[in-house]
Amino acid sequence: MELSICEIYPTIQGEGFLIGSPITLVRFQGCNIYCSWCDTKYAIPFKENVKVSLEELLEKLKWIGRKHILLTGGEPFAHPQLGYLTEILIENGYFVQIETNGTLWQEEFEKLPRKGFYISLSPKASVNYRIDSRILSFTDELKMVVDDKLTLEVILRKEFLPLVEKGKLILQPESNKKKFVKKSFDLIDKLLKKGYTARLIPQLHKLIDLP
Repeated sequence: MELSICEIYPTIQGEGFLIGSPITLVRFQGCNIYCSWCDTKYAIPFKENVKVSLEELLEKLKWIGRKHILLTGGEPFAHPQLGYLTEILIENGYFVQIETNGTLWQEEFEKLPRKGFYISLSPKASVNYRIDSRILSFTDELKMVVDDKLTLEVILRKEFLPLVEKGKLILQPESNKKKFVKKSFDLIDKLLKKGYTARLIPQLHKLIDLP
């Protein structure tokens, strides 16, 4: 089996609730949407010449030696092999975290051991925060990028509200910009007045100059 993967390297998780965790990052090549502020635009196009065999990938992960694997992109769910890859990784003793825009879903995940994978859902303004509703039951964190588009009304949409009520909301200022840090604080104040809370978590890897 061949996978469209453009990068594999050890680093730390720079975003979300698992921030600071030692990980091996596996970046899929190809995304189904386009965001103007995307910081990995080189991973957006689907490219046929960017291929890694499953055997090569497993060998490299074993050599790196970290048990926390981050599957990111691009968009991992745009690749039909994602479910099978996740199953193989879990069987080999890895903990699999997947960062996704949430527009796509694969039913294979409904059969996998729930403790084996972690889904970081980050809906995007470029598609009006549209998601596949099936992903919500498997979402471990709701990571909202705070940019010019994000509003309180979006955060409190009926599809996102159950996650907000469970304390799974993260506000991530776009590119760590000061104006979006301020906007994040303002959104948190508004959420608190409504009885909800959120955590403001910047992109740590950018603060300490990691890829």
